[in-house]
Amino acid sequence: MNEATRRQGSTVWDPATDGGTAGHGMGDRPKGPHNIQNHSEEFDQSVRDAETEAATADRARFHGVSVRLLESGTAVHDMIQALFNKETTAPADLRPVADAFRRHCAAKDATAGRALESHPPVAEAVRRDREEGAYLLALLDGSIASPGPAGTRAQTVNGVLADIDQFLGHEQRDFIPLIERELPVSQSNRLAASFDG
Repeated sequence: MNEATRRQGSTVWDPATDGGTAGHGMGDRPKGPHNIQNHSEEFDQSVRDAETEAATADRARFHGVSVRLLESGTAVHDMIQALFNKETTAPADLRPVADAFRRHCAAKDATAGRALESHPPVAEAVRRDREEGAYLLALLDGSIASPGPAGTRAQTVNGVLADIDQFLGHEQRDFIPLIERELPVSQSNRLAASFDG
C-alpha cells in the first residue's frame, strides 16, 4: 500500500491477509450448485426486471398505434422465447406462434402500413417490412406443414423463429420510431382503435 492510499484510509485487497473475501465482491462468489442456481435465478430475474422497465419506458415514449404494435410484437416475442425454453419444434406448438405473428403483421399492415404508404419518403420501407414479414410467415408455415428430415428439423425451425424474433426487434428499433415520426398523434390514436393484433 502506498503512502497516498494509506492517508486516504482506503482498503486495498490483499489475498494473503484476507482470504479473498474483501474488496471486488470476491466474497459474494457462488459456491456449490445450489448457490450457483440461486445466483442464476437472481440474474434471470434482474434481466426480466430490466426488460419490464424498458417496455414501460417505451410505452411512455410511444403513442397510439405504436404502443399497440409494441405490445403485439412483445407478445409474439414472448411466445418464441417460451418455445426456445421448452425446446420444442412440434407443429402443435408452432401453430399459435404462426397465428399470432400472422395477426400481428396483418394488423400492422391494415393500420400503420396503409397510413404510411401515403408518405413517399417511407413507402419503400413499409413495402420492405411487409415483404419480409410475409416471407418469414411463409417459412414458419412451411416448417409446420413439412417436418423435413428429423436431424435438421429443430435447427431449421429454431432458425426461422430466431429470424422472426430479429424481425420484431428491428420493427421495434426502426418501424415504430418511423410511425412516431411520420404520423400525427391524433391519427395514431385513431389507428390504435382498429389495431387487431
